[in-house]
Amino acid sequence: MEELVVKAVVSGIMLGMVYALIGAGMNIVYGVMRVVNFAHGDFLMLAAYATYWFSVLLGWNPLISLLVVLPLFFVLGMVLYYWTVPRLLKSEDPEMASYLAYFGISLLISAAVFLGWGADPRGIASPFTPASVSIGFLRLPVGRLIAFAICVISALCLTFFLYKTYIGKAVRATIQNREAVQLLGINLHGISAISFGAGLALVGIAGALNTMIFPAIYPAMGPSYTTIAFAVIVLGGLGNPIGAVIGGLLFGLLQSISTLFIPAALSTALAFVILIVMVMVKPSGLMPISGSGRNG
Repeated sequence: MEELVVKAVVSGIMLGMVYALIGAGMNIVYGVMRVVNFAHGDFLMLAAYATYWFSVLLGWNPLISLLVVLPLFFVLGMVLYYWTVPRLLKSEDPEMASYLAYFGISLLISAAVFLGWGADPRGIASPFTPASVSIGFLRLPVGRLIAFAICVISALCLTFFLYKTYIGKAVRATIQNREAVQLLGINLHGISAISFGAGLALVGIAGALNTMIFPAIYPAMGPSYTTIAFAVIVLGGLGNPIGAVIGGLLFGLLQSISTLFIPAALSTALAFVILIVMVMVKPSGLMPISGSGRNG
């Protein structure tokens, strides 16, 4: 039993780091702009498909594809910001307007992928040799280990960006008090565009790594990842990207460990039950943003 618990913990941490990137990306967008990107998981699905097609058409492994997906999704995020967000922020209820707009974008993306490539699941064979390594009694897939390492590096880079760079500090300031940032003369649209780009870049990384962790990608996979992202940011703290990393790890651990005691199909449901309890007990999350001002 002890070995099973250790295996579940290791699996949960590795899976949780992927969830952490997904949640951190959504949390940056929500924190800076108060925009609910309901299509967040669909962009992950697009990144996974892009990685798949780079493999099929160009013979690239997911790590090479990641070097293209990352900047591509950053630019896509900035374009999406200028195309949608300034208009949404002018509405009486930007959160609801963004929810409806991005719900429509989610449907559009999934329908376009379904029409273009069909509903059949697709996957990439592991390009790594050996396919797995043994660490004590653990036998771990190399793809998952590499994906975990990239997730950790990405989380560290995000922390450095937010706490050690001028733009990152401006992003944090905007999350805390949007009005004060405007009064200080900071280019709010520029910071918001960069934040949206960073949010989509993070989910792009998660999408590319998804092909190394799970055996199949398919058009309907987006909403489930969007739901997980919501759970992660509520656990970690709304508007706190670093809190999303903690929330992602916790969610991954809860999901993995619970499979030891209940059927795997119910493990995610149990995690959401715990999430509901968390909302009732501490609705601000584990790492709430202090001094937050959301006006403007």
